[in-house]
Amino acid sequence: MTSAISISGVTKRFGKFTAVDRLDLEVPLGVTFGLLGPNGAGKTTTIRMTMNITKADEGTIQVLGKPLADEMQERIGYLPEERGLYRKMTVIDQLLFFAAIKSVDRKTALSRLEKWIDVMDLRPWLAKKTEELSKGMQQKVQFLGTIVHDPEVLILDEPFSGLDPINVVLLKDFLVDFKKQGKTIVFSTHVMEQAEKLCDRIALIYRGRKLLDGTVKEIKRAYRDRVPLPPPVEPEPELEKIFIKAVEESGLAAPTSEELR
Repeated sequence: MTSAISISGVTKRFGKFTAVDRLDLEVPLGVTFGLLGPNGAGKTTTIRMTMNITKADEGTIQVLGKPLADEMQERIGYLPEERGLYRKMTVIDQLLFFAAIKSVDRKTALSRLEKWIDVMDLRPWLAKKTEELSKGMQQKVQFLGTIVHDPEVLILDEPFSGLDPINVVLLKDFLVDFKKQGKTIVFSTHVMEQAEKLCDRIALIYRGRKLLDGTVKEIKRAYRDRVPLPPPVEPEPELEKIFIKAVEESGLAAPTSEELR
């Protein structure tokens, strides 16, 4: 097995609208992989198909060498774009509940959470109900619930959305630590600067189609002579410029202001 995720010829339609169009992707084991593109590009639909929440109309998807079935769920951590917590449940009960549904006992869960509860400044809030927390604090609780079962593959849909700069740094530090453990990370974002700094490999998706796929260095090298030269202090072209050039070459319409928000 050489891939954490393998997507082959996948298409998803909603009525007459094609959200994902004949998508091929290979995510190697142990890498940080960025699924990039503006809003509405098809990133969330791709992730939801990978998690078997939405069924593909065509094509095949495998995770860790197998079609995603119930027994595979304990090997994957998934953070959806639309967060979901039980508002009347305390933080600690919420975290232990997330652990229990992934077959992790209380003692093991508390041991795994100990470090990150302090790093994310959640200890004073453990006995508080979720509804008493700020949105940023709730996102941290949701994130810890995503990793408490020590997954092999972590799939995050717009994980930095709504976080303040301090918590963005905390999350980035965790992702670096997670990768050092040999785990695989896949995250979607429309902020290409984040992926440029964190990812080994990326795929640029636009209006359901994959425009580019490869390592950040490979993609920059391929487009070095095809995009406007950056200032001398930035020796390589930025992904935003590459994305615009790739859209131009694809023949697809330029992104609207709503897609780029």
